[in-house]
Amino acid sequence: MSAQHQGDRVRRALRLSLALNGGFMVVELGVGFYAGSLALLSDAAHMFSDTAALLLALVVAELARRPASPRRTFGLLRAEVLGAFTNALLLLGACALIVFHAVDHLVGETPPFPAVPVLVVAVIGLFVNLGSAWVLARADRHNLNVRAALAHMLADALGSVGAMIAAALILGFGWQWADPVVSLFVAALVLWGAWKVVAASTRVLLDFAPSALDAARVQRALEALDGVETVHHVHVWGPGDTRALVTAHVV
Repeated sequence: MSAQHQGDRVRRALRLSLALNGGFMVVELGVGFYAGSLALLSDAAHMFSDTAALLLALVVAELARRPASPRRTFGLLRAEVLGAFTNALLLLGACALIVFHAVDHLVGETPPFPAVPVLVVAVIGLFVNLGSAWVLARADRHNLNVRAALAHMLADALGSVGAMIAAALILGFGWQWADPVVSLFVAALVLWGAWKVVAASTRVLLDFAPSALDAARVQRALEALDGVETVHHVHVWGPGDTRALVTAHVV
């Protein structure tokens, strides 16, 4: 599959995911205001952050398709990596907020948990997020920009599952502490996924050699060519997360 066709698939997937999450956010916001449900309004605010993350991913994907120029000799391929890095950092920040509020509820007074409306929203949100995650994973799960957006969707899906478990425990046993405890567990899982994206995008931004390429092996392969006496100053890096470049002084 050509890089252009793959990029088109990524952009279509991001647009569809943006429409799904944005549409659900608007509906949830409207129902929340109509019903006067703080739980629904809070989840709508959380969906807004995911919609913003998808919008950022789509914007940088559009930037990355711009052709190279005399001033931008590699084009804007790094835009996708930078977008992935930013989205993953935002997800780490969200994890920190979840941990802060969960610990606050555990050590302080746990506020009443509206189990029934949260359970309904969690079930619907789970389907929306899993649908978005499926669309993104089919587009290109190796693209860092997509991986960051996918991390947001999977984080929300985990959050929905956690909310369903907490709501069931509260409805069945009255365990109000279930909400912050489940939230801490979900935050730990999300933290691991977000950190992997941060680490991968950092390696690209700092011009690390791609993991699939060994500079020493590249040098040995060049030295084995007929007519080549020596090879030095071998540099391997990638302007984006799916391309690799090599420069070397060959004599």
